[in-house]
Amino acid sequence: MRVYLKELRMNKNLSVEQMAQLLNISQSHYYKIESGVRNPNFLLAGKIASLFDCSVDEIFFGNELDKTSNFCRAERVI
Repeated sequence: MRVYLKELRMNKNLSVEQMAQLLNISQSHYYKIESGVRNPNFLLAGKIASLFDCSVDEIFFGNELDKTSNFCRAERVI
């Protein structure tokens, strides 16, 4: 499931460092979330979802990306 988070980040051409800065967390913390080692708290999960204009469910509980649709509207500019 976290592969989708990485894919969304990469689709926006954001580095782990940039995501961490946007979320006001360490790079290590963000990387652990993205790789599935850690789970974000509800507030942080909401911030991540907001950056990609999607719901927490879509990012953290979705089954697969639908590459034919605008999954999470990933083309939105931050």
